[in-house]
Amino acid sequence: MPGARHVPERTLAESAMLVAESRTLDALGRNCRQAIGRLTGSSGVGLYWLNGDTPELLYSTGVDEGFHDDYETGLGKSDPFIDSILRHGRVVDGLSLIGAYHWPRSIPYDLLRTWGFCHDMCGPLRFDGRVVGVFYTANRGRSAPYTEEHRERMDVLCRATSLALAHMVEAGILDARTGPVARARAPDGGSPSRELLPPRAAEVARLLCRGKTNKEIARDMGISDQTVKEHVAGLCRRFGALNRTELAVRLQRGLLRA
Repeated sequence: MPGARHVPERTLAESAMLVAESRTLDALGRNCRQAIGRLTGSSGVGLYWLNGDTPELLYSTGVDEGFHDDYETGLGKSDPFIDSILRHGRVVDGLSLIGAYHWPRSIPYDLLRTWGFCHDMCGPLRFDGRVVGVFYTANRGRSAPYTEEHRERMDVLCRATSLALAHMVEAGILDARTGPVARARAPDGGSPSRELLPPRAAEVARLLCRGKTNKEIARDMGISDQTVKEHVAGLCRRFGALNRTELAVRLQRGLLRA
């Protein structure tokens, strides 16, 4: 990506409309990837809900699952991009935030390079006047840095994504404070529906309902024990459970509503 190529206003408007009209998280994620690809050349998308200043994955595409594990256990615990967005409410990219000299020596850059990316950009998702999430994107290989024009396009997409999330809050798909509303019912009495939980958290919930220990869940999913503990703690907070035993009971009874 040699720089910000010209994008007709009609293309920008059509892309924003496609995103704003999304009515499920899956559709929103797909439409965001299509739009950001057309407007900036980016190949990866991550939509995160913020639990305080802690990001919880809603949807990702074009990104290896291992990237999210590394992010959750490292950068995600103290993310300078999220800190900047919560302070200033503006789209930011790594090079502009950290500086040309420090960027190649930074923790975010190391994480990106480990998984085949070069630069990233992050923008705010809002509901009712407050930042409730972030939209991350990144480009691969030796792509050129994001430009001011890219940040302006990203801002448009973040506004469109915020509109889509507002519709999902009204539809009961999202809770305005805690994010995805899980529906733990299955017509056949089976495991909880995974549609509305972030994929990793949903898989932890499913395995927990099957009586698996944290170590067994970690082994089955190929993640660390600590990551499983963090997922379980997040599920307990979301569903008002005091411990993993109570959480499992609520999951199995279908009482999951954040």
